[in-house]
Amino acid sequence: MVAGHSVDIPYEIERALRGGRLSAANLVEALGISQPTFSRAIRQLGQRATSFRVSGERTPQYALLRQLPLGIDPRQRVYRYLSNGKVEPFAEVEFLAGGATLERIGGAKATTRVYEGLPPYMAFAAPSGFLGRQLAHEAARSLQFPESLKDWGDDHMVAYLFTRGLNLPGNLVFGDTSLQAEIEFRAAAPTPAAEKLDQYVAMASASKSASYGSSAGGEQPKFLGLTGDSGHVIVKFAKQGSRMAELLPLEHLALRTLAELGVPASRTQLLAGGEYVFLEVQRFDRNGLTGRVGMLSAGAVDDEFFGQRGSWPEFAARCVQAGYLTVQDAFWVDTMAAFSELIGNGDRHFENISMLIGEDGEYLGVAPAYDILPMRYASIGGGVDPDLTDIVPKIGTIGAKPDVWGLAARLARRFWTAAQEEEFAAPLSPAIREMAARNLAVAMAFVEPLVPSAQ
Repeated sequence: MVAGHSVDIPYEIERALRGGRLSAANLVEALGISQPTFSRAIRQLGQRATSFRVSGERTPQYALLRQLPLGIDPRQRVYRYLSNGKVEPFAEVEFLAGGATLERIGGAKATTRVYEGLPPYMAFAAPSGFLGRQLAHEAARSLQFPESLKDWGDDHMVAYLFTRGLNLPGNLVFGDTSLQAEIEFRAAAPTPAAEKLDQYVAMASASKSASYGSSAGGEQPKFLGLTGDSGHVIVKFAKQGSRMAELLPLEHLALRTLAELGVPASRTQLLAGGEYVFLEVQRFDRNGLTGRVGMLSAGAVDDEFFGQRGSWPEFAARCVQAGYLTVQDAFWVDTMAAFSELIGNGDRHFENISMLIGEDGEYLGVAPAYDILPMRYASIGGGVDPDLTDIVPKIGTIGAKPDVWGLAARLARRFWTAAQEEEFAAPLSPAIREMAARNLAVAMAFVEPLVPSAQ
């Protein structure tokens, strides 16, 4: 309890708030002071403190603003690109002592919300995967950040997004510095289609000794590009002769097969040049040269609303029940999962499936499929390639759904048949083609009791 005029009341309030936000009543009681004394003292904290009412609650809250790396202002603005290329304000955020984030969306009649850590859209946009590790190395040199992305905390992520965030996944722009970089980025000229292969070879070669910018997630080596024929792209690459160089054609084939039978899937182009194989994946979060589309990974959505993860079909079912996805969307997700079982894709984590977000803030549906390929055969590091053993499909949480397995069976038949017979820009080895023949037989035997007799 605080008593007597010699006590520094503003300091005591500041010390009480270091652990997180509190109400005026909490502070008055904890410090043993009157409401008028508290009101005078909190004003003396000035810009170091903030007050707010969470939407739906009547009691005002008080919090300290935390110090961020690089001297970043803990009060920031977030912007949003629209599909027509225009930019508008999206939110005002404040980073609070104790690790929480205050978000205000909507101007004078703002909806106010507090996240215990980072908002899902911020965590989603932060560096991750292969390129995230590259960015961490660069940040260690230029910003004195930890060299390993595993050692980054929320404050490192915030400082990076609000100073270096450029061309991020989705349609959000974090802070004025990043907005200026985005405005300058609009002047970038697309690489002519006839020249892009040479550029890809140069970028892949440069990646051996230098990091490069982007926050696209995933483990496969990749970089971002802007081309005259495909627009904004993510380009995966592998050295010719490696196992991954044979899996990139199979990823191209898997996504093409999904699209051919009506399942939403990313558009891809397979190229080979120099000592590399490239898979160019057209970005579905971009609209033309300057427009963008909102998106969040299933992981970000599930962590915010459900906190369960599990499997893709379970996630889709939860989203249907909550009104975030339609029954048709859930069917596409189930089909992606079933097709994955029939081609040996066990890498179905929650960053490998996403949801699109409309400009009204509502979910538009499941995003086109991406990162679907026979990961059963992917290199596991240290130059070790798994044996080309037969797939072992499982029903898992998909269940016995004749319509889902019927479509998945058609997809698998087309996929494994093409893998045996088709010629690609990057050739498949005889061993891969023999594996495809065996896997076709395994897949058809597995689905036989699950599909309608007419299939």
